[in-house]
Amino acid sequence: MTRPVPDTGMGGNPPTLTKLQDGRLCMTYGYRAAPFGIRARLSTDQGKTWGPQIILRDDGGCRDLGYPRTVQRPDGRIVTVYYFNDGADQDRYIAATIWKPEKRRK
Repeated sequence: MTRPVPDTGMGGNPPTLTKLQDGRLCMTYGYRAAPFGIRARLSTDQGKTWGPQIILRDDGGCRDLGYPRTVQRPDGRIVTVYYFNDGADQDRYIAATIWKPEKRRK
């Protein structure tokens, strides 16, 4: 219905969409332009509009990263697991960020 992320950098990156316990949608994705990293956005209206970008990581060494998968723990924290790369000549690896979404605005 909307274009939640106008630019994900060179080559794009497939996002993941997770419905949170409070009904919001959480989209996480790899950002393949400098600063390379992993980002998220939240929607309170089933994806019609999206809040500002949430930068989970911005320390990637190159654009070869992303493919996130996201779940919400019973305590409300979010776990986002993704493929990451510290540099073009470095080994790639699977990493995770545990984060807490901002409280839902009324």
